[in-house]
Amino acid sequence: MKYGISFRDPTSETASELRERAAPLDSVVGKTIALMDIGKMRGDEFIDRLEQLCTERGIETRRYKKPTNTRVAPREMIKDIADNCDAVIIALSDCGSCTSCSTHDLNDLDKKGLAGVSVLTTEFQQAFESQKGAIGLDAAAVYVPHPLQNKTTAELHQWANAAVDKILQAIAHDTSCVTALETV
Repeated sequence: MKYGISFRDPTSETASELRERAAPLDSVVGKTIALMDIGKMRGDEFIDRLEQLCTERGIETRRYKKPTNTRVAPREMIKDIADNCDAVIIALSDCGSCTSCSTHDLNDLDKKGLAGVSVLTTEFQQAFESQKGAIGLDAAAVYVPHPLQNKTTAELHQWANAAVDKILQAIAHDTSCVTALETV
């Protein structure tokens, strides 16, 4: 009898080469972007600002929150994102276990055809590079300063302001958008 459970041991994975990630969208216009909060303390404040910046640009978003940052996202969440969104932004990793788990989440969504990007703090750039090499995915990442927890909400919003263009460019070729105020 076959069951729907799979286990992953990140220490035993090896990939001889990186497979290309899902192609970025041609444009974000008319697309829905998943904003996956991995559950790190204060990460939601960064994502709140990303959501606001996307809304101001006329980009539709859907919010998701993992139950814990130390495990991969539930299968139901991955399926929901794949069924209802065109791309995904996963944020905000700032430690080893959450970097590993969010990289697996990015890989799972990439295999379902979604363009995606992980947002991590600079301290974990090498961890992300190692993990994506172990998984075998040429994944996209955008880095913000480290650490996250001791920053004010205003500082986290400044990080989002500074990173939003790079984040959107990682998931779409054309990031020029029609704002909600413009009509044709």
